[in-house]
Amino acid sequence: MAYSLPDLMQLILAERGEAVHLHDGETPVLEIHGQLHRVEGPRFESGDTQTLLRSIASSDEFQEVMRSGLASFEHRHGETTFFRIMAFRENDSVRLELRRVL
Repeated sequence: MAYSLPDLMQLILAERGEAVHLHDGETPVLEIHGQLHRVEGPRFESGDTQTLLRSIASSDEFQEVMRSGLASFEHRHGETTFFRIMAFRENDSVRLELRRVL
């Protein structure tokens, strides 16, 4: 996988962004002041977003996405930074949004 979760979270913080949007087959999209900016770099391969979700979600949270198509939970990055993770199942893939909690 071309992107790690800590790297994506650090990208949001470094760019003073609000969120990053992740879709299989596309490069990450960074949200800054409500504007979307595609990140230059490799695309997520098929299954990469699901693999990333498995690495951060509890078993129950992951099963919720697979069963209902939607789950939302918090993830801590460092000592004081939290992200709201929103996961959506679309057909055979997973779409993720990592949003910084202010």
